[in-house]
Amino acid sequence: MRTHYVGDVRLDESRLAEDLDRIDSIPWSEAYSDYVFGGAWKSCMLWARGGTSGDGVVTNYDHDQPATFSEIADRLPYLRELIENVADPDRLNFVRLAKVQNSVIIPHRDLLELGGIADETRNAHRMHIPLVTNEDCFFNEGDTVYRMRKGEVWFLDASEIHSVAVLSAEERVHLMFDFVDAPSEKPLTTVGTVSPEAGIPADRTVERPPLTDADRARLLRLADVLTPETANEVFSIVIKKHFRNDGGADFVWNTMIDIARAAGDPAVLGHVEELRRHYTLERTA
Repeated sequence: MRTHYVGDVRLDESRLAEDLDRIDSIPWSEAYSDYVFGGAWKSCMLWARGGTSGDGVVTNYDHDQPATFSEIADRLPYLRELIENVADPDRLNFVRLAKVQNSVIIPHRDLLELGGIADETRNAHRMHIPLVTNEDCFFNEGDTVYRMRKGEVWFLDASEIHSVAVLSAEERVHLMFDFVDAPSEKPLTTVGTVSPEAGIPADRTVERPPLTDADRARLLRLADVLTPETANEVFSIVIKKHFRNDGGADFVWNTMIDIARAAGDPAVLGHVEELRRHYTLERTA
């Protein structure tokens, strides 16, 4: 399903605040934090196969079990009610509450590791609802950078290369819904109209100045400090530059390959090429 904005859900600010006050006392998983530079990607399962919060890694759940609310959802009554009101439970596979701050996420494709899961229980459609966000929280798909606003409902094409930046000390908190692909007369969400043709609205996109030749030259000088041990720091710089300047399609990976080649160390180039394969082509353990 193409990435697109669906509509808005009216949030009860008082009840939402009560649930958000409780989240510091619930257990968080840091699964998938290897995608993140700067901090941890923290999540907790509110709805999952077998009804257990588990470890947060979707391939580790018993996909032969029906999906239902976890014990954590019982501690967050407003978010549980919100999930019930906005999503088709018959096709709902997982719902995670996710938070991140002062971090960027490596450009990647999701779903690559799910090939061994049966079609009828495999994640196929992803929906986001931001609960806490700010102007320094960005999403990216292709060469488009955009913002999701609080209370908006979005579907994301997670099979496309995408990235995230939270360039703020304030935590970004989202609900993430994963649905299976199954025929139904009901829509996946009760909010708005699921119309993939709508795409990303122009007023949600972020206009970035073009990357200059001088900018590119400065980035290439990072080759002087690039080693397998500093790769994460260099990646973070390049990704942040991508969210502030338009360097063209596939800018982050192309730039990292160029920097690795300029470093003159085959081990460094091999490391970056392996990361690109892992995150965008074929996932390994």
